[in-house]
Amino acid sequence: MADRSGANGLPLYGFRIICYTNKIRTVTFQHTADDFWGIYRRSTCAVERRRSHLLAFLAEGKSSAEALKVTGYSYQGADKIIDAYHQHGLAGLKDRRQHNSGAPTLLSDAEVLLLARTIRADTAAGGVWNGARVQGWVKQELDKDVHLSRCYEFLDAVGYSLQVPRPRHVEANQVTQEAFKKKSSQPWSKQLGRVLKKLEER
Repeated sequence: MADRSGANGLPLYGFRIICYTNKIRTVTFQHTADDFWGIYRRSTCAVERRRSHLLAFLAEGKSSAEALKVTGYSYQGADKIIDAYHQHGLAGLKDRRQHNSGAPTLLSDAEVLLLARTIRADTAAGGVWNGARVQGWVKQELDKDVHLSRCYEFLDAVGYSLQVPRPRHVEANQVTQEAFKKKSSQPWSKQLGRVLKKLEER
């Protein structure tokens, strides 16, 4: 019987074998790093900000490893963003989940508020938070599973910079709160708007 194997020695039985490597695909840029940083500064959507952050780093010539570490994306997640950018340009960075207005809210307002206050108090005492720590806290304290990307969106929304190793709290102002409230078709952003207001009313 003939040995049905590929060049890499892996058996082939009519299946497509996909081997992932520690490298994201090459971006064909139609815009400059300044264009992406502009979106990052102006946008009130945490998803769009995070995606533009990734492409801004890559456009500046940063390595894949550095860009992924700062933004918290996986290699596969970054590839999806690059594909969307190649297909739709800057419009591909927008959060299309906002059209799914029926999506359920995972955490209650009280739980989100508790998380925000926990992070604020711990940071004031010298603590450092990132997406993985938020995810772990939610699992341990609330016994709920939250996708890592949502954890980074939460940190970004409440004012923690993802550009530096130590998170930096930025006081939530009225402009930020109103900007999130305007995303009424996006349940997560709408919820964050309510919570940010309660957080500042302490």
